[in-house]
Amino acid sequence: MKVLLINFKDSGGGAAIAAMRLVEALNGAGVQAVLAVPEKTSSSPYVVELPKKRRGFFCKLVRWLGNYLGHIFSQIVNPIAGRVPFHPFRFTTTNGIFHTTNFRSEADVDVDWINSSDFDVVNLHWINDIVCNRDIARITKPLVWTMHDSWPCCGAEHHPNVMEGDTRWQEGYYRHNKPATTHGVDLCRKVWKQKRRYFAGRRITFTAPSKWEHDVLTSSALFGGSDCYLVPNIIDHKVFYPRDRQEVRKLFGLPLDRKIIGFGAAGNMDGPGAMKGSGLLFEALNRLEDKEGYFLLVFGPVGPAFKQAVSIPFFSSGYVASPQILACLYSACDVFVNTSIIESFSYTCLEAASCGVPSVAFDVGGTGCMIRHKETGYLASPYKAEEITDGIRYCLEHSGKLSASALGRAREAFDRDKTVRKYIEVYEAALRGAQASEGRSE
Repeated sequence: MKVLLINFKDSGGGAAIAAMRLVEALNGAGVQAVLAVPEKTSSSPYVVELPKKRRGFFCKLVRWLGNYLGHIFSQIVNPIAGRVPFHPFRFTTTNGIFHTTNFRSEADVDVDWINSSDFDVVNLHWINDIVCNRDIARITKPLVWTMHDSWPCCGAEHHPNVMEGDTRWQEGYYRHNKPATTHGVDLCRKVWKQKRRYFAGRRITFTAPSKWEHDVLTSSALFGGSDCYLVPNIIDHKVFYPRDRQEVRKLFGLPLDRKIIGFGAAGNMDGPGAMKGSGLLFEALNRLEDKEGYFLLVFGPVGPAFKQAVSIPFFSSGYVASPQILACLYSACDVFVNTSIIESFSYTCLEAASCGVPSVAFDVGGTGCMIRHKETGYLASPYKAEEITDGIRYCLEHSGKLSASALGRAREAFDRDKTVRKYIEVYEAALRGAQASEGRSE
């Protein structure tokens, strides 16, 4: 079997990490798999660059002119929009979840190359602005779509709007059920209608990394009748395993006599709509007594606003490319905290558990499949910062029991070989489904 995986990049971000780990594991299991990205940045032999469409001078000129005029228009409109509560045409929403239209393939992927290749299955991962909605519908190979978020079955938003109770992904995106907080052009409705037009009747097999994501897809108006398999993301337990805590702290110059709290950083952490919930983290840390007894280890870069708001001593690692170094940083922690507003899977909680570190997180999205309350970590009610504080205390008080349970479950429930076998079964099911469809059409 030959499988083509497509993702927006091969490094940085949860989807890229998951796709890279999967393509390596598939090849290790004897499957010929390749990860195709618009621009290769890694040295992996399993990564290739996607061929681009051949465009003539006139097409390039039209695209350049469109982008230029769009830029000029935004320079005129934005100052006006800034002086009114909302602009009558510009899409505005209080939903802080990331939005993408995917109307056009910025990477100009050559779908004809995909269709004429000898790959048996195409496995889409995070493809926004890489393969547009129309081009996805043009792929003739059996199609598997790995959900790294809920964008495939939502409108423009990458997860259901949990903060405002929006259920349009289940009902359909219509004028009468547009949230009162959404103004201007209903971008989510436009994207959803385009997906419905292009994907209607197209057989797509889905994989979801968590039961929550699985349930979102299977209860959606777009893909409620589609096959969706529950397959977790891959983690390599030969890399992510517990190290000696004190030795790791000495290696990185971290305090030996303080309780170290880990926190994963990604994207906008400073803004009020930051989905990583750094504002809620600050509230939780402010509730700790004896703040000098704690230390915050941030996995990633932080901005000026973060530095001013954090109430305990901290160290920011900046972006960490090496999984071995990342595993060492996890091992230096006593507890890991995830205050994300929504998570599809929560790779960070799994990585922490694999290093024997219990996690504290809100009971939202896919975190419930990562953490068993008071057994492998602590699940706080959304979005109560005081319960995050309680969870930190609980995990520190029961660290021995929780650490062993978290490590045991990570190795049992997220075994690399079992996950690869599940993916192979999904690919085989997609092939059988495509062959059955061809037989009926004949």
